[in-house]
Amino acid sequence: MATNSTLHSYDTDDVNSTNHPLFLHQQDHPGLILISKKLTGSENYSSWRRSIMIALNAKNKLKIVTGEFTETHIQPSHKALWGRTNDMIISWILNTITDQIGNSLNFVNTAAALWKELQEHYSQLDGHRIFQLTTEITALKQTDCTIEGSNSPDV
Repeated sequence: MATNSTLHSYDTDDVNSTNHPLFLHQQDHPGLILISKKLTGSENYSSWRRSIMIALNAKNKLKIVTGEFTETHIQPSHKALWGRTNDMIISWILNTITDQIGNSLNFVNTAAALWKELQEHYSQLDGHRIFQLTTEITALKQTDCTIEGSNSPDV
């Protein structure tokens, strides 16, 4: 047993352990849909990101996506398994984004690079939309209705 407090579950050589980020369950396949919500653009990026992060964490793959567990963390004998797991994660992410977005990402080589590309492109705030919403909120005003309304019960 290691006494190093920085020891991670992936420091083990046992890639067959469910605690290892390279472990693939027999039901994992490239067509798997991890979440039903599809990324359509900046307008739903935050909620999509949260949902996919939960799903990837449940599969113990989030560290690969965030770049905490890279190919450099593994033994040379596990490089092929890392490549297969990385490709599986890329396919899972691509399954949850629209074809229009996905077609521009087909040549990204790692799940971490794909994650970063999506974050850089879709997490940016849309200044025009913020201005438009602010203007609409400012223009809101109460018309002839009272706050109580005409259907409120008498006290």
